[in-house]
Amino acid sequence: MGWYMKEDDIYIGSLLDEMNVRFAPSQGNQELYGGIDEMVVLQKEFKIFKKGRSFKTSLSVLNIGARGNLVKNRWQALLGNLVKHPSNKASQSGDVAIVTAIIKNLASKNPLPIYFRDHDMRGDKANSEVKITDKARPIHYLEQDYLVISLPMQSIQAGSASMKARAAARTTTKK
Repeated sequence: MGWYMKEDDIYIGSLLDEMNVRFAPSQGNQELYGGIDEMVVLQKEFKIFKKGRSFKTSLSVLNIGARGNLVKNRWQALLGNLVKHPSNKASQSGDVAIVTAIIKNLASKNPLPIYFRDHDMRGDKANSEVKITDKARPIHYLEQDYLVISLPMQSIQAGSASMKARAAARTTTKK
């Protein structure tokens, strides 16, 4: 998704980190309250994640990605584009699948922390999907199960090449 972030693609890792801290495992005491425990409480009170509301809007409410208007708006465009991506959940766009998974997780008896990552969307068509794994251990040094949400992304160069290929295919089809 370097296509959306352009030269601000260097922030993608820190934006994902910010999301991962917001949905992190419980630290076990009131002084360190936050992460998934806080998100469960906020979800109950404010319904931050709601069917029909985009993932982009929910993250905006949480003020994730506020590094200045340019980075914020590019990040919001990237997240807004997830509605155009399929997911590995039957008949759900990437955006709907993320929101549905988060709602279900936060409402569960034992909500898991949520880990956000990215994957290269080039190659196989399935790589363009938002991938949701209901229970995994994505961090090798933590013995902790997570709900894992992986966002498809590509470099600026790959995005440009893809756009040119689609334009060429449209031109060929019209002839």
